[in-house]
Amino acid sequence: MLFIERPITLAHVRDFCGKFNEGLRVEYKRDFDANVREKLPKAISSFANSHGGVLIVGVNTANGASQAPFEGFELQAREELVLTVENICLQNINPPVFPRTTVVPSDAGNRVFLVIEVEESGEAPHAIENSKRVYVRTGNAANPYDFADVDLIIDLIKRRKGPLELRDRLEKSAESRSDRWVFNPQNYVQVTICPRFPRSALCSSEEVYDFVRNTPYRGGQFIDVNYLHRVPDGVAGQIPQQAATSAVYEEINRFGLHFARTRFRQVPWEGQRELPILFYGDLFYSLCKFLCCAERFYSAKGFCGTALIRVSLHNVAGERMTFYPVRSVLLENVSPDNFRCITEVVSTERLVEVDRIVTNKLDVLTDILGELAWSFWQSLADFPRDRLNAYAAETLRGMGLR
Repeated sequence: MLFIERPITLAHVRDFCGKFNEGLRVEYKRDFDANVREKLPKAISSFANSHGGVLIVGVNTANGASQAPFEGFELQAREELVLTVENICLQNINPPVFPRTTVVPSDAGNRVFLVIEVEESGEAPHAIENSKRVYVRTGNAANPYDFADVDLIIDLIKRRKGPLELRDRLEKSAESRSDRWVFNPQNYVQVTICPRFPRSALCSSEEVYDFVRNTPYRGGQFIDVNYLHRVPDGVAGQIPQQAATSAVYEEINRFGLHFARTRFRQVPWEGQRELPILFYGDLFYSLCKFLCCAERFYSAKGFCGTALIRVSLHNVAGERMTFYPVRSVLLENVSPDNFRCITEVVSTERLVEVDRIVTNKLDVLTDILGELAWSFWQSLADFPRDRLNAYAAETLRGMGLR
């Protein structure tokens, strides 16, 4: 969601109101009166039918712009606001939408903010008024939602099945193409980033090609143009194994799929050739690069919804991988076997708002890396999450990406 940190505090709400005006994914209301309660099903269902969003009650606006001071609205005695919102949604939206509702106390007397966060829904279309009307967001502050036409309703119905099948088909096609370059039983990391519901192409295949060729990344491109190839729906890079680099297959397509499969290099533990470990940098840089690529691509193509991020490590049973500097490991006299994985595949996935990738890339990165590294920590000591996070922050600063 648009709110990154939890729990949501008064400072978070005021910071949010100062940054965002009303639009495609943001709406404000001054009071939680009868008029607002009546319109709540329309607002919530339109967010769920579009890209998700946030409704904050307790904020004055002028022509869609939030107006300070941000002090909230007066709380009525004994009212359970969260329960009220839940009941409104259950009674007036079909199929029901279950937003995340948070009451945030203000420092201005008996006043609060009501923060209602709505995810983009895979059960769309959500209808109101006895299931007769379906609304979607327009992004217009004066007219934030509009009645969906028949074609759009049909498209929303397809969202329940079609986009998931499309995403699965895109991912499997990319995996099949990557099998020629990085394959079992090699150790490899696979990163997939794709819109949660890829209903339609974000651009043309030619525009994907232009994006890759013309978008710089640390002095080069996201996919090396010397290895760039056209594939169905987009482009791919196929980099063979070299002395300084791993074998890599990378792909970006017009539906917003970002795919990378990278063969792990093995490096000696502190110069001991008989004790190889997986090179953590192959995981870190593959994930980091494609987070940056997805951020740039989605921003350029106007996609502001939710992305599904999947990362998996394959054929790693019995392998070791350190995820903070070896020099620290040696100083602490930690055995390399403390970093040994016992399962063949380690994987994790996250649903992440594009806004969060833009504003909190480090948090997204360390959250995923921490989940993967967990399976490589076999010591009885506490999992060294702080060291992992600090190492990631230090590395990102060195890359100029914080």
